[in-house]
Amino acid sequence: MIGTLPTTDTPAIAARPSNTSSPSRATTRTNPRATSVASGLTMALLATVGVCGVVTLVAPTVLRDPPGYAGNALGTFIVLLVVALPVVAIAMRAAARGSLAARFVWLGGVGYLLYNAILSSFSLQFNELFLLYVASLSLAVWSFVAVLATIDVDSLPARLATRFPVRLVGGYLIATALAFAALWLADVLPATLFGTRPLSLRGTTLPTNAVQVIDFAFTLPVSFAAGLWLWRRRPWGILLSGTMLVLLLFESISIAVDQYVGHRADPGQPAGTAALFVVLTVIGAVPVVGFVRSIGSSSGASRDGSVAPT
Repeated sequence: MIGTLPTTDTPAIAARPSNTSSPSRATTRTNPRATSVASGLTMALLATVGVCGVVTLVAPTVLRDPPGYAGNALGTFIVLLVVALPVVAIAMRAAARGSLAARFVWLGGVGYLLYNAILSSFSLQFNELFLLYVASLSLAVWSFVAVLATIDVDSLPARLATRFPVRLVGGYLIATALAFAALWLADVLPATLFGTRPLSLRGTTLPTNAVQVIDFAFTLPVSFAAGLWLWRRRPWGILLSGTMLVLLLFESISIAVDQYVGHRADPGQPAGTAALFVVLTVIGAVPVVGFVRSIGSSSGASRDGSVAPT
């Protein structure tokens, strides 16, 4: 999914204007057909996730999991319906009009939908929505690939404002990756050493923690690499950093809500986790807003697919 990574800074950095008070300007060319394909796939994804969410909210008994875990899933679907789907739809529309910033929100939002499609498909007990979970997983994968293909990665260093604090934001991504890796290892390593069941699996019927699988395999290493590459303003560092910042913000909101709903369904679940992720959401919103403002946006695209500079 990450693709081939360049090992040197692109010439676009050297060509950047010397004015450091505003984002650099560059003309980015996009393929209108690629954007159309990405939009079509994403609309199908939004419709599928929307059906799952509405059915779950109207008939929560469709979830056959233990009360606490079912409450977590219900909270996630609330965030999907109320936050993620509208934001992705708005971002997709703005991106079609030429906004590069909106394209990052679109890509990060689809990444969040992919994250939760994996969880729905692999961690929820089989129910009547199973085929829709799998359909959302497939659509999310192809939507992510399609949206990614609409971004001119090599032009990104010239589009990111020179005043953007790459080391601060990169450090935030690295610290986030390390903190959650330590959190999950504290759960996994004792169980591995003593042959016991991890604490995170208590109260569930899961064979393994799907969140840990996704985070160890993808989310944490990508966040760590994105932070390192962002320090050097590498094109893929900018792309991955913007994507992960948006995805992690969505995920913080989601965890705050799903932990609250899960606690209401099962008072045995800790109540403090929801409050913690409210704080993390506020913290995470700061670099997202800074990135969106710094990456620049264009006022529109010409008929041949070239995006006018901002």
